[in-house]
Amino acid sequence: MNKKLLNEMTPDEIKEAVKGKYSSVAKEPTSAFNFPVGKAFALKVGYPEEILAALPEAMYESFTGANNPQPFIQLKEGEMVLDLGCGAGLDIYFYAKALKDNGKVYGLDISEDMVSKAKSNMEAVGIKNTEIKCGHSDSLPFRDSFFDVVVSNGIYNLSPDKEKVMREVFRVLRPGGRTVFCEIVLKAALPESVRKNIDDWFRCIGAALVENEFLALMDKVGFKNIEVISKIRNARTGHELALCANIRAYKP
Repeated sequence: MNKKLLNEMTPDEIKEAVKGKYSSVAKEPTSAFNFPVGKAFALKVGYPEEILAALPEAMYESFTGANNPQPFIQLKEGEMVLDLGCGAGLDIYFYAKALKDNGKVYGLDISEDMVSKAKSNMEAVGIKNTEIKCGHSDSLPFRDSFFDVVVSNGIYNLSPDKEKVMREVFRVLRPGGRTVFCEIVLKAALPESVRKNIDDWFRCIGAALVENEFLALMDKVGFKNIEVISKIRNARTGHELALCANIRAYKP
């Protein structure tokens, strides 16, 4: 059966497709996907081999981030952190370790299977300062001004309504709080011929924005001191116009 074209799919249909795909990644991480999954990719983007070697395989086998955000987060002990699109919890593990016992990491993922796996992973390694929930990034189940930091690793390009997600991130950040994340952006607009169906969405180009458009949207929502810390190419940036941008911004 032919797949629907992207322009024929509703936002809810796209979100259900994302949920289904990442549930598959949680349950069958060694299956064939049209994007990188697992330990080899995590190592290539800089997750430390000596730490991964000491973790359960379940912690990294379903890793599908855009990059390694750990060098850019700069957490302080005691902060409240939200990891959007937390997957099986690899980034949560590092955040929880950095915060120590007087800070807390909340994780949110669209896939119940990923949430279940992340919870199991935290239990397996004795991490207790976490709370992981299933939900949508465009409707966060948290009160206003709750977090010091909101982090993510490649969720905006999978979101049908990026502005809505950004507004939710802005809402749950306390004044003076920051968002730090890795995201796929474009050097220039892509031809429509490479934005055909949901497979292109999962390749992180079907809904990626041109870098300047992405930053302008952040400014529109209200973020200040928006900084592109660095830009790289990796296995997630298969198309020649795609880059992974590491971005930091603040809520005034």
